[in-house]
Amino acid sequence: MATLSTKDEYLPSKIFFYSSLIWIFVGMLYGLILALKFMWPDFLAWGPLQIYFQYGRIRPVHTNVILFGWLTMANIGAIFYVIPKLCRNQLAFPRLATIVGIGWNILIVLAIITLSLGYTTTAEYAELPLWLDVYVVLLVLAVANICFTTIARRNEKQLYVSLWYFMGSLIWLPGLYVIGNLPYKLLSGVPQYLIFWFYGHNIIGLWFTTVGVGLIYYLLPYLTKNPLYSHKLSLIGFWTIATFYVWNGPHHLQNGPIPLWLMKAGVIPSVLLIIPVWAVLANIFGTMKGKWHVVSHNTNLKFLVTGGIFYLITCLQGPFQSLQGPSSVVKFTDWVPGHAHLPVFGGFSFVVFAVMYYTIPKITYREIYSKKMMESHYWLSTIGLLLFAFSTWTAGVFEGFAWIEGGQYGLQFTEMLIAMQPFFWIRSLGGLFMFVAQFIFIWNLYQTHRKGERIPKTNESTA
Repeated sequence: MATLSTKDEYLPSKIFFYSSLIWIFVGMLYGLILALKFMWPDFLAWGPLQIYFQYGRIRPVHTNVILFGWLTMANIGAIFYVIPKLCRNQLAFPRLATIVGIGWNILIVLAIITLSLGYTTTAEYAELPLWLDVYVVLLVLAVANICFTTIARRNEKQLYVSLWYFMGSLIWLPGLYVIGNLPYKLLSGVPQYLIFWFYGHNIIGLWFTTVGVGLIYYLLPYLTKNPLYSHKLSLIGFWTIATFYVWNGPHHLQNGPIPLWLMKAGVIPSVLLIIPVWAVLANIFGTMKGKWHVVSHNTNLKFLVTGGIFYLITCLQGPFQSLQGPSSVVKFTDWVPGHAHLPVFGGFSFVVFAVMYYTIPKITYREIYSKKMMESHYWLSTIGLLLFAFSTWTAGVFEGFAWIEGGQYGLQFTEMLIAMQPFFWIRSLGGLFMFVAQFIFIWNLYQTHRKGERIPKTNESTA
């Protein structure tokens, strides 16, 4: 079969990268529909399809497609490219890697079908039925096997720090997924949701964060032409993430039906996460020394540095929200989706945008089709996210204080939804900007594949 040919060493990365472009379009489209439903609850509620476009069905489709279709597939495509470069060898089991790429697309299609039909566990980020969970674990184990075998066969003795982050991610992800997706069959009530939030928080921190930071450490020295500021500092960041991140789940149930000691136990590691965040940011800013002027005309570097800044904001908000006082105001409000979009879109999607703009020319041997479209992609994505975030944060604070008053003198839930309409409009406008930005991104890469100026092939294996 032509699709399983191993002649193209970059075929696995191409499958994951190109597939992720389809899924970011689908996921962002569902997200835009969600935003519009805050103004028009009956939007798309017509004919036989209306049941499939209920808010409770399209919301998990949106989150799962973005997390596991877009960002996870893009991450895997990136590490399939980066690991062989850092190891100075070929990707192990290329046929298996290609099959896994095809299998992952089948997974996302099945996830959309099952969630649209209403088959869900109702646990955030863990909505898929058990039989699909088993399928996910098998795919993840296959990816881990490919990557660890490639590293074991390396021709480069030193393990660059990015490999530490990738290996940690691939060790943690299967365990996290199993723990987060099996207990709903075995437990109920509060213990069940403590385990769910162990998974829900750590799927961000021990998969998307660690892969994203590893990609930053790989790409930043290439874009700045500076060596990484501190290898030791990067390892401090790795081990503090591994130590502190895993204990953060209880802060999602702050002021909820869990023991007080457990609430406080969730606050301490949340605050300590400032240590790895500052380690990462210090390394980024140290590596950027003397090269800040490059940001003005290097769109890749803009994406990478901006992603780092959004990551910083995310991890400053997180400890703040984990405290009982702030949590009592912003919990269950629109503040939460505003915060959740920062790491997934603003932080590590921005990093992947930079990685793909850097990598696609190297695996297709074609220059990026349009630098102006890259700039448009950056500014529309950034402005759209800021509109989305500030509108949801502001709405969340208003909602929280109004509901605290409650009772006879406070606004009721439905009244607050009506009062928040101006913020919902701004949220939708931000979502529209983000959607248009990704359309430009996809079109630019499509045109790169078709019409980009050809780059001569070289034997270089470390770029």
